[in-house]
Amino acid sequence: MSLQLSYLLLGIFTAIVGAIPLGAVNLAVITTSVKENTKKASRITLSAGIGEVLLAVFALYFGLELSYFFHENQWVQILFIVLFIIVGTYFLLLKKEKRTNRQYGKSKIFNSKFITGFSLAVLNPPVIIYWILAISLINKYLFELTTQNSITSLLFFFTGIYLGKTGTLYLYGKWGNKIAQRQKSSDSKLSKIIGIALLIIAFLQGMKLILE
Repeated sequence: MSLQLSYLLLGIFTAIVGAIPLGAVNLAVITTSVKENTKKASRITLSAGIGEVLLAVFALYFGLELSYFFHENQWVQILFIVLFIIVGTYFLLLKKEKRTNRQYGKSKIFNSKFITGFSLAVLNPPVIIYWILAISLINKYLFELTTQNSITSLLFFFTGIYLGKTGTLYLYGKWGNKIAQRQKSSDSKLSKIIGIALLIIAFLQGMKLILE
């Protein structure tokens, strides 16, 4: 049981390390907590955890193929960098207007929270690259983590990933809720913070791509 517990703790730790840096999912959780509530943000959190586990599974089983694909098709990473720049610029220029329109589309947004979280988690090349690298380092410096491991060990590892990811996003959601309570009229400030964060992410991903 101690070995299986090690796999669980390793999954939790690795997922937390990958989830702490601000990304699209983190920002979505914060934004939803601030503009709506933590209950709706939790929908994004739970589905993003499923997406994270799915990426880790793909990295474990198809790590070499995925690494080769991203290396040979850098346009995929460039596309996401451009998207981050566009969305980040949009948030920077976003004004506090049309607040009434926000209420009109509320039901549609509410129903799509689960899909939003899952999509943002899965459609994220930097995260799959992170898991390829993380699993490679685990195999090199800690202990064997391959498809040859027992199903029980892998289940503990992937469960740890889910707990680490959702736990980290939950804390981001609580942080967003505190922002909402302290500054109820800070929509424009929040939009600027999100915009700057997205542009920084785009810049870092661009530098990483250039240096590879």
